[in-house]
Amino acid sequence: MSIKKIVITTVLALAVVVVAAPAVQADQLSDLMAQIQQLTAQLNALQGTSASTTTGTGACAGVTLTSDLKVGSTGAQVSCVQSLVGNAVTGTFGVNTKAHVITFQGAHAIATTGTVGPRTRAALTTLMGTASNPVVNPVTPGTGTTGFISIPELAASPASNANVTSTSNIPVLGVDVRAIGSDMTVSSAKVQLAVTKSSAAEHPATSVQKLYVYDGSTLLGTYPVTTDSVIKDGSNYYVILSGFAFKVPVNTTKALTVNADFAPSLETSRVVTVNLYGSDALRATDTMGAYTTATNASTRQYTVAYATVSTSTLTVAADTATTISASVNVNATSGTTNVPMLVFDAKSTTGASKITDLKFTAQGTASAVAKLTAVKLYDGSTLLGSQSLSSAVSGATASFTNLTIAVPQDTTKVLTVKADFASGVSDGTSVSLSVLTSASDVTYQQPNLTSTTATGTATGNAMYLYNGKAATLSFTNATSIYSYNTTTPSLSYTTGVITFKIHADGGTLTALTNATSGTNGIKVNWYLGSTPTALAASNVSVDFQPVGGTNGNNVSDGGDAIVTVTTTVPRSTSSTGFVKFAISEIDWTVGTTAGSQTWGLGDFKTPMANVQ
Repeated sequence: MSIKKIVITTVLALAVVVVAAPAVQADQLSDLMAQIQQLTAQLNALQGTSASTTTGTGACAGVTLTSDLKVGSTGAQVSCVQSLVGNAVTGTFGVNTKAHVITFQGAHAIATTGTVGPRTRAALTTLMGTASNPVVNPVTPGTGTTGFISIPELAASPASNANVTSTSNIPVLGVDVRAIGSDMTVSSAKVQLAVTKSSAAEHPATSVQKLYVYDGSTLLGTYPVTTDSVIKDGSNYYVILSGFAFKVPVNTTKALTVNADFAPSLETSRVVTVNLYGSDALRATDTMGAYTTATNASTRQYTVAYATVSTSTLTVAADTATTISASVNVNATSGTTNVPMLVFDAKSTTGASKITDLKFTAQGTASAVAKLTAVKLYDGSTLLGSQSLSSAVSGATASFTNLTIAVPQDTTKVLTVKADFASGVSDGTSVSLSVLTSASDVTYQQPNLTSTTATGTATGNAMYLYNGKAATLSFTNATSIYSYNTTTPSLSYTTGVITFKIHADGGTLTALTNATSGTNGIKVNWYLGSTPTALAASNVSVDFQPVGGTNGNNVSDGGDAIVTVTTTVPRSTSSTGFVKFAISEIDWTVGTTAGSQTWGLGDFKTPMANVQ
């Protein structure tokens, strides 16, 4: 049977239903009339008659669109609009007309308010004089193949969630759409939103602010949820998402995903139920330009945890900006101040938090802890306070009370801890500062004004103290390459290059050499996989270039040198596999102070090279 015959048969069948069922409800009758009109438009398209001529000529004859129209409006202009947007012509602007107007507005990049204002009137007026109606028939008719869509089930993701603790771009509905007989393009969806507060229904716009449509990670459209965009049908509320193009290849199934923004910081939790609405919940076109619809009655339900807004959860963790272990020059006469010790994050979820108390624990060499005279807390560049340690031994604490550090819901506060040290430290002794929340080191106030303690731990790296003289290191870059000898593969070798800067602080820095043991040397390990092996001095070459000076010379106090370490290992030694190089120790001398630095070298390594 031809497509034209199918359409004619369907139109006649629906007409019989309308005539033979005088007791049909008004909404049902409106839906049947709309289906008849849509199928008639398709029939006209197949016969070569434009949709706009069929739907618009009679109802729009002699009509000029001049008035703003909305739900409750009546008259000839309403009838004309209904014919143009593919709605049954009744002369009364109802919820069905509003839904069709929203679809029309979405297809023409007009704000989807559901009311006919100046921009919508202009688009409709243009349509009255054109040969095609993009809402009724958006694809050139008469070409392509007939197709349908089905929704076998909702997608597995997202699943219902009884504890949604964030409010931004949350996946709430996944729809598996299958294309049958033709490539299909879904252009609109009717999404029902049911919101309850303490089991009592309320308008969805009180809790839901926006809806998003996604094809995988690709955003197809953003839709505000307001009292204007939400359509009320009896006790049901739904939003029309239109004007997007979700393409499903023939005989495949793809997931269309809807995300939501929830209003932040409401006074109690909300239960939000999401599903498709109505028998025409999804509308799609086949490659002939004919519309088809589908629906699915399954739901997803979410409890947005506003009930816990009276409470909050604060989690502490070390920030990626925390200072790595380093050598610190403590002035032999005046000591030193503001040594960076720890950067940590405090994240608040489900509600806002206010940090009121913080305790930091000093751990390390007893003599180094004894020289720590002040622990300073900063929010950015703002000093929040300075405290001394409770005692002069490892495990001593510095306590901050009566703080008012606000951490809004779903945000992270970054705090910095610095330390002052008195003079007279012993060379190479170390100290670190940590937040041990298992020991209730962080107390915060919840929105309901009750106090509780944070979870998590933030541990700073150890700082190594030197009395008046030290060298400080900073990594620059590293490379590795495998050189293959095609003639004699056993003579192939791997080369690694590690470059770093060294700074003389407090005295003259002696030039580093390629010695792998003793003073002023650099020790390097090579790794086959994760197994380290020490390199001999013959496999290590060190280029020591003072900035602004002569290669190989010492560096004056306050100066810098660029150090390039080149390493090799032959394939006859390494065999095949993945090879890298890493500096394990740098022995430096500043003045008469010597340091054998094994700390803070985590970045001083090459990438892996594939030895074949």
